[in-house]
Amino acid sequence: MAIHQGLTFGKDWVFTYGPLGFLSTRVPAYIGITPLILYDIFTAGVLVYILRYTFKELNNTVKWFVVPYLIMMSTHNSETTFQLFTFFIFLVFHHYRTKSLFSLALATGISVLIFFIKLNLGIVASVILYCHLFLNIFSDKKSWIKMISFFGFHVLVTTLLGQILHVDLINYVRGALSIINNYNDAMFSVDFINLTARYAYFNVAIASVIIITLAIFFIYSLPTILKSHSDIFILLVMLFAWYLGFKQGFTRFGFAGMSYPFFYGALFVGIAYLFIQNPILKKRLGDVFMVFLFVSPFVSTGLGFSFNKITIPYQDVLFTNLRFQQQVSDQKNRVEYHIDSEIAKSFKGKTVDVVPYEIAYTFFNDLHYNPRPAIQSYQAYNNYLTSLNYEKYTSPTAPDFVLYTTVGPTDVQRYNFWGDSKTTLAMLQNYDYDTTTVSKDTLQIVRKRAKSLQLVKSDPKDLAFRLGEEIQVSQQNKLTWIEVKVNYSLWGKIMRVLVQPPVLRVKATYEDGTTEVFKAIISEIEAGMFLKKLQSNTEAEHFFRTRGQNKSITKLQFLQNHSGFQDDITAHLYDVSFQ
Repeated sequence: MAIHQGLTFGKDWVFTYGPLGFLSTRVPAYIGITPLILYDIFTAGVLVYILRYTFKELNNTVKWFVVPYLIMMSTHNSETTFQLFTFFIFLVFHHYRTKSLFSLALATGISVLIFFIKLNLGIVASVILYCHLFLNIFSDKKSWIKMISFFGFHVLVTTLLGQILHVDLINYVRGALSIINNYNDAMFSVDFINLTARYAYFNVAIASVIIITLAIFFIYSLPTILKSHSDIFILLVMLFAWYLGFKQGFTRFGFAGMSYPFFYGALFVGIAYLFIQNPILKKRLGDVFMVFLFVSPFVSTGLGFSFNKITIPYQDVLFTNLRFQQQVSDQKNRVEYHIDSEIAKSFKGKTVDVVPYEIAYTFFNDLHYNPRPAIQSYQAYNNYLTSLNYEKYTSPTAPDFVLYTTVGPTDVQRYNFWGDSKTTLAMLQNYDYDTTTVSKDTLQIVRKRAKSLQLVKSDPKDLAFRLGEEIQVSQQNKLTWIEVKVNYSLWGKIMRVLVQPPVLRVKATYEDGTTEVFKAIISEIEAGMFLKKLQSNTEAEHFFRTRGQNKSITKLQFLQNHSGFQDDITAHLYDVSFQ
């Protein structure tokens, strides 16, 4: 939809996926299946190129285990960027050992593809490529012209594709880094172990086997590694690639991501095994690889919790997205997301956005979608992202209508109303309540005002308090905005990098004396939020009808933690009104 409407990525559209994200989602809307088929032909060709080398290099029975595993996992396709990243690692290592310019060209091209599909791994691939190029210059000064040429080629192709695909490269990277930075803080599940204990403890145990195996390998082999200088680069990249997979699986700790540290981890170790030169290291790394091969099938089933299937890429094209299936699916969704025809008439010739994320309403009612930049409110989890949304909603290009739905929490104990709060502020400032309608969800519809109201701030306060201390923050009938600064302790920072950040919970006391405990996301509360109760459709309608006169949160208490946060907290707050 973004490509179809000519939106600029990084400016009009700030999301985890880029303009080639459809290669991962494999939804052919607007673009057809031809790009998907061309992409699959390319990846199949790269796979054949890789297998040719693998068969030649492995002259023992190991290849009869390795090759089928490689084929299956490279077509696992739960995330296209990891498939490409696996190929990329192989090609970089292949050039590192053989100096094959064809492998380097393929690696360069794949890194550009990843960059425009999903920027988190795109940045990583670009950094690894650049390090590899400069390492080659350092080790062989005669190669500097070739390496600089590939560097220039990568930059040039990225720049040209950015122009063609409507990408503001600077803001594309800036937005992605902002999303990546606070993903840890906002998107991890805090009670997954309690909710699915069997699945969770089983996979934690399997992960422990992998971590212990890797630790034994590196500790026991450290003297040999330090003597084998040419193997250090391969082992470091292998370990870093596995760490990325581990974070993908264990930060969010969900079914879909659990394959990355195990299945793809096996591929990273197996690829490194092919290119390690020291025979002692090669043998030991082969043992590590066999541990990965042994445990990963157990993780895929999760003792009964099957979360994904090994498939070929064309399942989506041949068996899911056939034309008649698309028509049936489209008709079903048009019924499910249907908006009352009388209300839909008022949208004719107007633009529409949906908060927090159900943009299916725009697609299946053929509305003119005009999104705020951070299109999913639960991912507008820091000041930069929610400020982009505020600027959009208070600008001349703001959508004419916004459909607001009250949805359940995206994570256990997350308070959805605190997400993307500056968008809510802009809606109070620049929109009037229009009507409420019931579709698949109850929709609160607000209409853009002819003239935006002026935001008035009054009674500003600065507070300093400590963890565990209850503080008075607002009063009944006051619309109070608060920005809270909480810092991780050293231990909290370490945990944030290695596995998951510590959990910060806050106890909210409402004006009627009732209390509730939320998960407080530190980047979200630092960006600011309203001290109001909004969790039901009735509360949502009242909030927009009255410009925020819902039940107030009068007291806050940030609960004690296990040394994950510094004790001292500061807050800035003020009352808000409009005129």
